[in-house]
Amino acid sequence: MISPVELRRILAEWRVRMQRIKEILQPASWNENEWRQFSQGLALLVREHGRSWIIDPNVYWDLRWKLQDGGELICQVEHIPGEKTSLVVAQNGGFAEEVGSYTWLWAEFNMEGDFSRDPYWVDGSWKEALTALLLPLDRQSTYLLAGRTETPDSLLLQDGARPNDGQYGMPALMNGQISYHAD
Repeated sequence: MISPVELRRILAEWRVRMQRIKEILQPASWNENEWRQFSQGLALLVREHGRSWIIDPNVYWDLRWKLQDGGELICQVEHIPGEKTSLVVAQNGGFAEEVGSYTWLWAEFNMEGDFSRDPYWVDGSWKEALTALLLPLDRQSTYLLAGRTETPDSLLLQDGARPNDGQYGMPALMNGQISYHAD
């Protein structure tokens, strides 16, 4: 016989799974401002970690990831000095093998960082995967965690408790930042 607590735990797990299925089938739509912020962050990630070259006067960056279902996701940035910066996210291989490539996102920015033309995007799991690279560690898990909450003061005020000055923990993880290495 299953206990009432175990039954509630199982039901809670299935509620989370059903919510995840709903999010996959009906993803929340981003507005243009959210796509602009995402695209700018992604362009900075590619510029920081991608391979770069110059074809005078333009500068290019390229960063790629292998996909579990085959193929690769390619992010490229082109900067034309004094004019614009373009970002393209495309997939080669996988489901797109027959057509050569599939464009997920194409955005062009003016020198102020605003879209200089209407962006093109296709919603998909690629967005969630790349968003995880851009978000601080404590914001990445939309699947199970809903955000941070504070530790109760009562735990910190227990007999014998003292502040951890970082020498016993992992301070590199505490700042909530991701360190992505393209190597």
